Amino acid sequence: MLKSKPQRLTSRLFFVSILGLTGSLLLLSSSGFCGEGLQAEKKPDPLSKYSRQWLEEVVPYIITPEERSVFLSLPDEEERGRFIENFWRKRDPKPETSENEFKLEYFKRIALANKLFGQSGIEGWRTDRGKIFILLGPPHEIQRDMNPSRASLTTFQGPSETWGYWGLQNPRLPYNMEFVFVDKLGTGSYILQTGLALEGGISSPLDISSLRFYFDHLENLAEAMRNPFENLDKLRGIVTTQVSYDLIPLKPDLFYFKASEKMVHIPLVVDIPYSRLTKKEINHEYYFSLTLVLSVQDTTGSVLFEKSKDINFKHNLSELTSLTDNSFQLQTSLSVTAESEGHKLCVLAVDNFSGKIGTSEQEIRAPNFNTTELCLSDILLFPQANPERKSERQETTPALETPAREIRRTFRAEEELSVYFEVYNLGLDETKGQNDLAIEYSFLAKGKSLVRIPRQHMDPSREKDCRVHSAFRLKNFELGSYTLEVTVIDGCSGKSLTKGVEFTIIH
Repeated sequence: MLKSKPQRLTSRLFFVSILGLTGSLLLLSSSGFCGEGLQAEKKPDPLSKYSRQWLEEVVPYIITPEERSVFLSLPDEEERGRFIENFWRKRDPKPETSENEFKLEYFKRIALANKLFGQSGIEGWRTDRGKIFILLGPPHEIQRDMNPSRASLTTFQGPSETWGYWGLQNPRLPYNMEFVFVDKLGTGSYILQTGLALEGGISSPLDISSLRFYFDHLENLAEAMRNPFENLDKLRGIVTTQVSYDLIPLKPDLFYFKASEKMVHIPLVVDIPYSRLTKKEINHEYYFSLTLVLSVQDTTGSVLFEKSKDINFKHNLSELTSLTDNSFQLQTSLSVTAESEGHKLCVLAVDNFSGKIGTSEQEIRAPNFNTTELCLSDILLFPQANPERKSERQETTPALETPAREIRRTFRAEEELSVYFEVYNLGLDETKGQNDLAIEYSFLAKGKSLVRIPRQHMDPSREKDCRVHSAFRLKNFELGSYTLEVTVIDGCSGKSLTKGVEFTIIH
């Protein structure tokens, strides 16, 4: 789809960016176009590229032939804007609410179709599987035959998928339907071979065009969204959305560390409110299932790196009750090149039980660790694993690894605060060939210094890159927000650096 910015829109614009695929999907709603003294003419004004895009790329599967004919006959863009607004309004199943559930669900299915079925530069919504997915939602059952067969010397039957649907609660659709897709060339391009209506033990061809007008009831979607694609070896394509149907709020937090030469290691924490996740109860335990996808794009939109991670966990009732107002923390990491100026990190989370998605996109701002100047990594805070040890310092090789522990910004007063950071490019004494590193800590509240820890000189070593562990008790701190400032002093060069990190103490 085209990537462009509409001119003179009078209200909201929805934009869906498809990672790893070409182009983008422009979604216009509640919108009209400003006329500038346009006079009615006998012949309708030509469609603007935005109106044509809406007609051909946004709603081609759900607009009726009659609606299409009316849209094309409208005299100008102002009238087309009103048509678009009415198009969505009359499909709103709950006009009394602020959201249009039909519209949100439709756009969500487009996003998921692109995520699951995009291949060879073709957006997933344009594929046969994507079309059926958008119109009917996820299938209730998928049967896969991954063993190609050859019926004759000239006929090749590639891998196939058979999708089964039943009970979509639409009286104008068959109760049972079956769709067979075949990858004839073994390239991952599945083409619809047959669509069947299965009634009373008799199968009959199903006119695919008849599905155009029937969007199944949203109340049944949660059960249908059981992630039937969870067994796929790899998610095919990544999607981010920057529109109002992001139903899961994501809050990514990035931390930058020096990795191997010309690389930057980025621990990543994503907070998701428990209240926005769907749970399933089985034998008095509550299960959650998420898929997290990370993608790094360069300034041209090309995907440089992508990874996915499935997260499945459970809580009993007492645990869940205590977590209701808290967030679930997804923790992972990635590495990028030091020359990542202008690159973007796109995060996608899919709730596998409900199909809800959440996305976030932010610029990667990696410091220049590839220098001879004194450098300081970001500061990580953890709950202290071993309260008996007040502080610790370890030297490592230049390729440092951050500890695999729970990164936090919120602590309880009875907890121990563990602090971790790395110092790079320390000077070495010309005589002994050793470093001279000192650390100062200051705790601030509302910009005022509360506690200052006296300067600590670390044991000298021959390393230019070092990592530092320290731990502090929080029992004398009142509830509230604080900033911990860390100052590193290089005794050999006389240089120093200061960096801060915010945290909160709660009940």
